[in-house]
Amino acid sequence: MDKVFIFQVAPKIFQRSAIISGEIEPTDEESTWNYCQEDELAEDLTKQHIELQEDFKPEDTSSCKGIPKFWLKAMLHASPTAELIKEKDHPILEHLTDIRINLNTGDSEMGFTINFYFSPNEYFNEEVLSKFYYFDNKPPSENPLLYDGPQIVRVRASPITWKPGKNVTVKFMRKVKKHKNRKEVRTITKTVKQDSFFNYFDPPYESLTDEDLDEDTAELLQEDFRIANFMRDVLVPRAVLFFTGEAVESDDECDDEDEDDDDVDDSDDGDDNDSDEEFHRQKSYRNKKGGHGDLEKASDEKPECQQS
Repeated sequence: MDKVFIFQVAPKIFQRSAIISGEIEPTDEESTWNYCQEDELAEDLTKQHIELQEDFKPEDTSSCKGIPKFWLKAMLHASPTAELIKEKDHPILEHLTDIRINLNTGDSEMGFTINFYFSPNEYFNEEVLSKFYYFDNKPPSENPLLYDGPQIVRVRASPITWKPGKNVTVKFMRKVKKHKNRKEVRTITKTVKQDSFFNYFDPPYESLTDEDLDEDTAELLQEDFRIANFMRDVLVPRAVLFFTGEAVESDDECDDEDEDDDDVDDSDDGDDNDSDEEFHRQKSYRNKKGGHGDLEKASDEKPECQQS
């Protein structure tokens, strides 16, 4: 199914890539969005909002080629990838020109590859950075009924050849040490790992089935797999919506609906509690008026003699 879908959308993906990079420029007619009647009000409100902004100054796009920072903005608008990106990553990711998904459908190993394409830059030598994910498509032998489709179990990343002094994933700490007796001074350089988007290309372990894998590392790999599935299934197919921010608004609406559902659940719980309290009050009232406990007590007492 994935293979058929990618084959169908491939022409649109390549066209999008060409527009982003500036290889082709869409005509004014192609750039015009035909709003339906339901969206006319939204269009009018948007225009009014722009006109009311006193400091609004349209950018001169006459010399602009393609869509600069497209993928950086798209990833910043998607929370799973935005959490990975740090401020020092922005200048590098401005060179990111495309993200493509390739399916690996070989008989031996199935999976997919995420390819990140970069324009020539001052940070590293590679034009393409790749992340390879491999599936386990066999049901578990101990309980085949638990099989829930192919799952990612192994990952591999292409290495990054950083140019001197440009590696944003590490920080060099220098410490000067003096000898106690002699007046010798030596400098010790220590490498400290830093948070960066490009740590994504340095997974802690390659396989989730490694015997030496501890629980914390397994969780890191699971999070890595979750981000990969998000890129493949959501971010890349809907990149334009994330770039414009429309996909973010849609996610917020879903969150609001979830909050409303939670409120309904809370009110239901309150009704249940009220009904329980009412039940106990009625039970206590019946006992005071002469429930089963009073009957048992009365049966133990001797009846009074009645005079005829």
